[in-house]
Amino acid sequence: MAGLLVAPAQAAGTTASDPAATASSSGGDCKEKKTVGNARNRGDIFHSHAKTADWDHDHVGMYYTTKTIVEAPGVGSKSKSVTASTLKKCGPIVKMYVKAKQSSRDKAADYAYKHFRGKSYDLNFAGNKASNTDYLNCSELVWKAYKYAVDIELDKNGGPGVYPDDIRDDGSTVTYQTIR
Repeated sequence: MAGLLVAPAQAAGTTASDPAATASSSGGDCKEKKTVGNARNRGDIFHSHAKTADWDHDHVGMYYTTKTIVEAPGVGSKSKSVTASTLKKCGPIVKMYVKAKQSSRDKAADYAYKHFRGKSYDLNFAGNKASNTDYLNCSELVWKAYKYAVDIELDKNGGPGVYPDDIRDDGSTVTYQTIR
């Protein structure tokens, strides 16, 4: 999957100006969205299914509080905080925590909330770890919050880009709830 996400327009076989060609967490094949809901603790992460055209890319967001999520929702939207009880995503929705002291998870959550809201969407997944923070995609926001705030690496394969599945499948995350 690495490399495919660099140029979603090419992967989908459409032009960059075509809305179906751009990455978003809209879940193009989703028939019924589920409420993400509250977390157990600050700094928890949710992972949900997302698809644009024929391209599965999934989505992640981070809990600033147990009731507030910080996320980069997709192209055309800026990163923002949203109420967890009103946020709907395609399932399955996986909620997880990071194996760290709660004080570290709190610092990462604070960092995301204070530094990563209001940013334009970053289409570069393949090199998103090295890019600046003027633009953020969903996995970049979560990864950078943990990396910059408390030096925790949430990337299963350790490559130059981090994807939602890399965060979900990393050995530092533990699933505690799945909503189907």
